[in-house]
Amino acid sequence: MMPIDFKKIFKILNSTPEIGGIEISDSAVKFAFARNDKSVFTSLNLASGIVSEGKVLDKNKLKEALVGLHSRITPKLKKKIYAVVNIPDDNIYAQSFNLPTAASDNLEEATKLNLQMISPMDFLTAYSDWQKIGEIKIDGGQLEILGAFVFGGIVDDIIECLKEANFVVVAVEYAGLALSRVVAAALPQSPDFVLMYLGANGLNFIFVKNNNFYFSHFAPWPKSEERQIKMSVVEEMVVSETQKTLNFVGSHWPETQIKNIFFSTPVLEEKITEIISKNFGLMVQKVVLPASLKDPAGQWSINDKQMVSLGSDWFSVLGSALRGLIPRSKDIIISLASAGTEEEFRQYRIINFAKMWRNAVLASLSLILISFIFVDVFIINMAKSLDLQLSNLANLSVSQEIIDLQKQAKDFNTKVDLALKVKEGIYNFSPIIEKLIDFAKGKNTSIDRIFIQSRNSDILFNGRANDYQNIIDFKAKMESDSQFKEIIMPVAGVVMDSGGKASFSITFKIK
Repeated sequence: MMPIDFKKIFKILNSTPEIGGIEISDSAVKFAFARNDKSVFTSLNLASGIVSEGKVLDKNKLKEALVGLHSRITPKLKKKIYAVVNIPDDNIYAQSFNLPTAASDNLEEATKLNLQMISPMDFLTAYSDWQKIGEIKIDGGQLEILGAFVFGGIVDDIIECLKEANFVVVAVEYAGLALSRVVAAALPQSPDFVLMYLGANGLNFIFVKNNNFYFSHFAPWPKSEERQIKMSVVEEMVVSETQKTLNFVGSHWPETQIKNIFFSTPVLEEKITEIISKNFGLMVQKVVLPASLKDPAGQWSINDKQMVSLGSDWFSVLGSALRGLIPRSKDIIISLASAGTEEEFRQYRIINFAKMWRNAVLASLSLILISFIFVDVFIINMAKSLDLQLSNLANLSVSQEIIDLQKQAKDFNTKVDLALKVKEGIYNFSPIIEKLIDFAKGKNTSIDRIFIQSRNSDILFNGRANDYQNIIDFKAKMESDSQFKEIIMPVAGVVMDSGGKASFSITFKIK
């Protein structure tokens, strides 16, 4: 008997869909599913002019690309694919701030007020969100809050294209936040670090403290008509932007000592290492993912050997896919989408849940109906088979052997009935004889013979007594017993011998 896999059953009954990550950048759209030993990575390049600096310029072309990406994920074009959307850092403004611990009682309102104060754009048209990233023990205790902002129109254009390509948006985050999630899991021994990512749009610096994203600094490449950037420009930017980042981290978080810099870049690895080491005297280390990744907070984990060979240009979309592993009720990470986006996801979940149970009920009813039909057909066929067998037996000629056996059985049954009747007619005379023997002993009488023909006929008793009085007493004893009747002792039957003893005869019946 095969063991029951309760995990699979629970997964089937669970209404939470599988959630991946989708990254939309100027050069490509990428998708990832994070699964143990079965992670999925696929991408489709974008032509120039579809997305620029994180903004959608050609919605129709982007929709076409997303439909193509959808077909690479699943052949079912109408199937909804759930994803955490990853957008470029170009238009993201993120800032951390502190609130007194006393604000915990009304944290939502206090945080919203601070977000309005620090917003670099019109708060009414922007999408913003926040998350708690830490606590510090100064001034009676402080809560560290990270806030992020983006122009709402930028996100709306992307979500519109995703919807029309049958993607369901679960949350919207920026590339730096997703990237820090992956690197923090890959470097559990280094909870505080600066990460430099060299991408197609520019340099991105991320400061991670206690495994949480605290700060990012994006520096775009200078605009030029040339398609390639000179190495001297790259070196100058790496030095100047690294210095800005280190100065900012040192002034805002002086308790944190940065001893090395991690970098994630698909190109110029040796050159970047040389520039950082020569100008800042810091250890430089390229991020390489291990086969096993685990969230420092314990909300997700994954084991997949292909992570070891995964290129750094996939780290960010992987980070969004890993966020999809977090239960929705526990995902309190920043999401730069409208409130309607999350409500729409909940509605899709409800619809999917209803469809799942509808299909389950229909399948169960169909199975029951098929079972009834099968049983009905089986019983009908069985009845027809039995009728046919009975018909064949009725049409068979009776052999002489069967006739003889039937006659012998009838004779045997007759004899058994006769024996039973004879047995019923047999009467047990032993108690009568024993009673007569007892009477004789008490009256100095002996028994010569008892003649019994049947229960209903007269019984003859011949005996001897010492004298005539003993005979009279014996007869009286019999008469006193209700079991005896019609007791007759002929006087002529009493004969006295020369010794004075008498022989006698008595006839009687038993009741």
